[in-house]
Amino acid sequence: MAMDFDAYVDAQCALLGLVLTPEQRPGVVRYLQLVAGLAPRVMDFPLAPADESGNVFVPVAPAVQAQA
Repeated sequence: MAMDFDAYVDAQCALLGLVLTPEQRPGVVRYLQLVAGLAPRVMDFPLAPADESGNVFVPVAPAVQAQA
């Protein structure tokens, strides 16, 4: 199934309230075509559980400063 990149750009611009100039549009469409071509290679790359970063953000309460 071929993707209609022009229609996708139109829909996303309308959704996000973006305005592309005629000079910008070909570059945006070309970039989406490029990324769409690379996506299967990235998604098909096998990852093992050990490849997961495992980083977890744990917030820390701010230090209480003594009043002078």
